[in-house]
Amino acid sequence: MRVFLETYGCQMNLADSEVMAGVLLRAGMSLAERPEDADAVVLNTCAIREHAEQRILGRLGDFARLKRRNPALVVGVAGCMAQHLRSKLLDQARVLDLVVGPDGYRTLPELLARAAGEPVAHTRLDRDETYGDLEPRRGPGVRAWITVQRGCDKFCTYCVVPYTRGRERSLPLADLVGQIRAAVAQGFREVVFLGQTVNSYHDGVHDFADLLRAAQEIEGLERIRYTSPHPSDMSDRVIAAMAECGKVMPQVHLPLQSASDAVLAAMHRTYTLGEYQRVVDRLRASIRELALTTDIIVGFPGETEADFEATRAYLRQVRYDGAFLFKYSARPDT
Repeated sequence: MRVFLETYGCQMNLADSEVMAGVLLRAGMSLAERPEDADAVVLNTCAIREHAEQRILGRLGDFARLKRRNPALVVGVAGCMAQHLRSKLLDQARVLDLVVGPDGYRTLPELLARAAGEPVAHTRLDRDETYGDLEPRRGPGVRAWITVQRGCDKFCTYCVVPYTRGRERSLPLADLVGQIRAAVAQGFREVVFLGQTVNSYHDGVHDFADLLRAAQEIEGLERIRYTSPHPSDMSDRVIAAMAECGKVMPQVHLPLQSASDAVLAAMHRTYTLGEYQRVVDRLRASIRELALTTDIIVGFPGETEADFEATRAYLRQVRYDGAFLFKYSARPDT
């Protein structure tokens, strides 16, 4: 079977698509460069905002036209949108044959084979699934994605991630070191550690600072980056490791979301503006030439004009190197 993979959303989805590609190739399948050349197409999707889901539903219209020309074509949706809507997607988008959530990729070849005969939905979350034992099929370039932690325990009130990716679980440090060494052996010179709240990494013994220090010692690795951390987990140990490990790039994407304590509390962000500012101060005091970026949500329910202006003033005060601004998107279950 020839499979075309198309990826939407965050870096975690890019890494998951590499896992899927590796699973398919080990099962004897091949990857198609174009959907027109494929026996199956799989969209790896995002559900963080409504616009992302609407974009994917529009793309399914393209595949519906393709399927009219090739009725045997298997069309699947994977990822967070699949987990969020589950089997309802099969009714909503009649072109679909397969719906598979983020914890179902290990059995993707079998699911595709079944979907050739009847619609299939696999959306069971697995508390233990990390894909740590599966070798991804990495893309070209010098940068390798390394997923160190999956799921989220923060339950921010605007976010569907705990419901689409499950609870936090971290890969063992030794396994991650092995993945990094394998990537370096394949020619990659930079790794990017990924996690929903990547700096909450803890394998039961080692924390995120231990991971940064372990990666620092790997010969042939030149640069280390990570995304996205949570301000509440930006500990002194992590900041010290960043400052002392020369391979860790002086770059932190530290989501703020709002500079109003009332809005932050309503979002269940677990920090106040003052606590966030103290993290910023510690980072800038410890790391030379720090590049600091952030995320902001505007229009959150209950946000007042004064809350909005407080956020604008804080952006001017902190002088981030970059900021990603998003209009609040209401999501079911949040």
